[in-house]
Amino acid sequence: MAGVSHSINTICICGAGTMGAGIAQVSAQSGFHTVLYDLNEEALAKAAAGIEENLGMLVEKNRITSDEKERIRKNIHFTREIGYCIAELVIEAVVEKPEAKIALFNQLAEINHSETIFASNTSSLSVTSIACSVVHPSRVVGMHF
Repeated sequence: MAGVSHSINTICICGAGTMGAGIAQVSAQSGFHTVLYDLNEEALAKAAAGIEENLGMLVEKNRITSDEKERIRKNIHFTREIGYCIAELVIEAVVEKPEAKIALFNQLAEINHSETIFASNTSSLSVTSIACSVVHPSRVVGMHF
């Protein structure tokens, strides 16, 4: 892929826990269309409430305007449906089990563009060993927040 450049418009974060919600907020604040995916409805609701609270504090501190808060909120789509996880960059923030990460990336590889980048947020597992079990391992990177 040398010499090829692709723009990133959409970022999908898989896992709506504390880390995933934080990544989703940063992504949306940076202007990216953001998809936050989790199978657990309660986790998604908690993530939405936490992001709303964080954005509210930023408005109170005059770090962002009310209009910017609304734009950021509109940039985030919360979903339990894996079919909505279409993006140029997918960041996983799921349980620290290699089998879960590998299965997720392989499932997402089937529905995403052949150039989608899959980033693992792991801090304790070997990204190389995860990549070796994923279709097109060269598309897997480590990216810890």
